[in-house]
Amino acid sequence: MTATPRLPVTALLGTNMFFSGVIYAATLPYASLVGVDTLGMSPGLFASVMSVGAVLGTFVSLGLGYLSDKLPDRRLLVLLTALAGIIGHGMIYAWPTQLSFVIAMAVVMPLGGACYGQCFAYVRVYYVRHMPARADFMVTALRTVFTLAWIVIPPLAGWIAAEFSIFNVFLMSSLSFAAVAAIFALLISDKGTAVQMPPPVRAEGASLLSTFALPLGTLAGLLALIVMTAAMRILTFTVPLLIVGDLGGTVTDVGFYAGITAAVEAPCMLLLAYLTTKWTKETILAAAGIVMAVFIGVASILTSMTAFYWLLLLNGLGTAALMSVNIPYVQDAIKGRVGLSTSLMDVVAIAANLLGATAFGLLTTGGNYRFALMVGAGVAVVGAAIMAFGNMSRLGELRAAEAV
Repeated sequence: MTATPRLPVTALLGTNMFFSGVIYAATLPYASLVGVDTLGMSPGLFASVMSVGAVLGTFVSLGLGYLSDKLPDRRLLVLLTALAGIIGHGMIYAWPTQLSFVIAMAVVMPLGGACYGQCFAYVRVYYVRHMPARADFMVTALRTVFTLAWIVIPPLAGWIAAEFSIFNVFLMSSLSFAAVAAIFALLISDKGTAVQMPPPVRAEGASLLSTFALPLGTLAGLLALIVMTAAMRILTFTVPLLIVGDLGGTVTDVGFYAGITAAVEAPCMLLLAYLTTKWTKETILAAAGIVMAVFIGVASILTSMTAFYWLLLLNGLGTAALMSVNIPYVQDAIKGRVGLSTSLMDVVAIAANLLGATAFGLLTTGGNYRFALMVGAGVAVVGAAIMAFGNMSRLGELRAAEAV
């Protein structure tokens, strides 16, 4: 029998998701500005550092995902990854040099970056054990709290970066990792919050590998998510430089760009939550790739910040789908292995970072940010096509059995 928690778990997990959002909202929009524009790294060196971190992060995430399904207490892994995040981003703030950036991003943050996936793995398992009928809803709701941080933090971080030091964004992230660690340390003190999933049952005569099987359609879907998310990474790395260099904007505009996108994203997530009761996740994700392609392609030819701001309506819609519908899609990938399935979120993100960073380094060597965005739009179309053609039988409305 599952013990009843004495702590307000949902409130704590919601707070945790907000601080998890701060970690990314404070740093992702400014990573290329810190590395390239402030520390003087070449786009190629910056891309190489991010790529190395992505490769290491892939192995770390898979290892932790497998381990989380074996350990009696998966909360310990959240503490471990949060500690790495405190150290990694704290290094960049306390010691703002190219060397510290390289060590942090390529060596320490592959472990720290797994914190996000480990948090969501715990969230899914906790609600499956305590409120199984509402587990998917709670995952989506808490992902929306994550998005709220993106509404509030990027403009604030942009103002702090402009008025004081751009390295303060990494201080914000380091302190947020500390908040995540504190919340999970508190959860560990309550025996009622200790949850784990039973191992999957292996069919008689089946091999151990059969319990890790991924259907071909799911493999195509995961590849599509990697490609579409890579297009978003090209956008993430390139747009801040485009705003400052080509559109006449400032660091503060970079913050408003991220904040407005998140403000649009939040209500879109509610719309998407409704649409997932009508349409398959594959349909929604393929459509999201097309929406992102249109946004990135049109952004590449704009000449004013005003027009760019209006275009963020599309960015918010596409991002909402690729960053929320992807979670239940990925968590259902390997039946009975929530931790390992959730770690695939990190694998998708890390592989996308690798592809996006490599493309960014190659495409922006001559300082042509518009061309990089044009290629990014094409990458998004390719990802949407992989999702659609790899799951033709899954496109369209939900079948009656699936809607129940």
